Amino acid sequence: MTDRYSKLAPRDIVITMRSLSRRYAEAVGPVRSDPDRFARRDEVVAGESLTTHLEGLARHLGLLETEISKLVAEGEPIINGDALASTPPAAAVDRSIGLDAAQAALGTSADAIGALLDGVSSEQWSFRAPATNGIKIRLSDVAQHAARIGADGLRSTQKLVDLL
Repeated sequence: MTDRYSKLAPRDIVITMRSLSRRYAEAVGPVRSDPDRFARRDEVVAGESLTTHLEGLARHLGLLETEISKLVAEGEPIINGDALASTPPAAAVDRSIGLDAAQAALGTSADAIGALLDGVSSEQWSFRAPATNGIKIRLSDVAQHAARIGADGLRSTQKLVDLL
C-alpha cells in the first residue's frame, strides 16, 4: 500500500492543515450535542477515550508545529525525531487537560502549521535538516507527516465518536 501523504503537494498540505480545526469540531459535534454521549467522553472504548485520543493528537501536532517552525525559521535546526513517530509523544504530566482544551490545542497547532507552510518557497520545502533519530529530514516530509497525523487522527476520532 502506498502512503498517499508522501505525494501531497505543498498547497494541499496547507489546505488540509487549515481545515482540520473545523473538521474535528464537526466530528466531535455529535458528542457535544448529546449529554449522554458527552458524559462518556472519558470512557475507554476501542482502547482509549475520546479525550485521551484528542490529547495525544494535540501533543503530536504541537510537537510537529514546533519542528516545522524550526525548519522554516532557523538557520541550522536539529529536528526532534519523536515528531516523526506514528504515535503521539507521552504527556509531560500525567493529568488530563480535558476534551475542550485538547480540541482547542489541536486546532491551534493545525492552524499554525497551515500558516507556517503557506507561502514557503520551493527551496524551503526541500530543505534538509538532521533529526535526533539520526536521519536527515526535509520540511516537505515533516509537513506531509503533519497532514498524515491530522487526517488519520480525524478518521480515528470519527470511529471513537461512533462508538460513544
